[in-house]
Amino acid sequence: MSLVDPRVAAARSISAVTTGKSLERALSAYRDHPDRGLIFELCYGVVRHWFSLSKQLDSRLKTPLRKKDYDLYCLILVGSYQLQNSAIADHAAVNLTVEAARHLGKDWACGLVNAILRRPRESVDQSDETRFEAPSWLIRSIQRHYPDSAENILRVNNTRAPMTLRVNRNRQTAESLAQILLNEGIPTIPGSLTNALSLVTPQAVNTIPGYSEGWFTVQDEASQRAAHLLEPQPTTRVLDACAAPGIKALQLLETCADIKLTAIDIDPTRGSYGTDESLRLGLPFELRVGDATRRDWWDGELFDSILIDAPCTGTGTLRRKPDIKVHRTLEDVVVLQRKQQDLLTNLWHMLASGGTLLYSTCSILPDENDSVIHNFLDQTTDAAAVPIDADWGHATLFGRQCLPIERGPDGFFYSRIAKLP
Repeated sequence: MSLVDPRVAAARSISAVTTGKSLERALSAYRDHPDRGLIFELCYGVVRHWFSLSKQLDSRLKTPLRKKDYDLYCLILVGSYQLQNSAIADHAAVNLTVEAARHLGKDWACGLVNAILRRPRESVDQSDETRFEAPSWLIRSIQRHYPDSAENILRVNNTRAPMTLRVNRNRQTAESLAQILLNEGIPTIPGSLTNALSLVTPQAVNTIPGYSEGWFTVQDEASQRAAHLLEPQPTTRVLDACAAPGIKALQLLETCADIKLTAIDIDPTRGSYGTDESLRLGLPFELRVGDATRRDWWDGELFDSILIDAPCTGTGTLRRKPDIKVHRTLEDVVVLQRKQQDLLTNLWHMLASGGTLLYSTCSILPDENDSVIHNFLDQTTDAAAVPIDADWGHATLFGRQCLPIERGPDGFFYSRIAKLP
């Protein structure tokens, strides 16, 4: 069977994103493609620059393309992205995109694609959406909540995130792994956490020395803070309530192997990664299927610690997941707020007196963070927020917020809540 043309693969993946599919899932069919690197670069590039590229294309189309030809629309965006953001020669970018239209089965469109891509680039009105490459609702929200740093946040969101490793403390130290990698010509930068190490130049994870030996896991430094803040103690019962794919659960086991860990997630399709990682890292792990807003999975025994890595808009991780900008809406914030509140209310009944609940999101929107915690504390008499003393991010009323940093960690929110006796 012939391989899919990489530009066709990119166009189809991008088209799927516009219907609500995550880019990660849309690309899953092409992870073994020999041109995987090119396909991923094209997809992430187009989605990252979606607002300016689509506005330019709309201005060039005399009539909108039919709905069934949306894959062609996305293919032209792929060509435009290459013309503006790659080292490939212009004539090659045009010719390859025209040829890809044939592979899409749309020979009739070859002339259209050629004409659009060869037309001299014209300036289009610079709206905030095209300037910041983000939807207007998100721009307004960031400007409202972070008036002094909004432009920097929006700019950083369009940069590339670092590749950060969480060193498996049971097999290496950050210092020893850094030296091993340096000896192989892979320089690293130490993080602010003991086991965090960032690569100066990202590369395929399975090409990094020590991968098969389980010396590390890829995990952003902001995400790594969860285990440090929860501080699980030996023999205690710990719940990771929204655990898939299992990165934080495995970190908890690395931190304290003697905990009695329960890890659940509502999505049964997302457990394979955690299972594979547990074997590679040498840690016991089982992801059970369970809805953390319900109790039908619970055995009735209270937990000493609970981690809620709550479903959210992901607005702190736009560098890694630029598709969020394309398919998330303001209405999603309201829906997710309800989910976050339901998680807190339900799981609080499973926490032992004197126990700790750590609420986290990879969002920078206070509507999903402080507002949710404020509402929960107002309704829960035996709950109290515990201040987080740290040198990262900034303190909020009920927790600590980290904003995305260029060449640094993602945006994350943490709130630590104690159950009063």
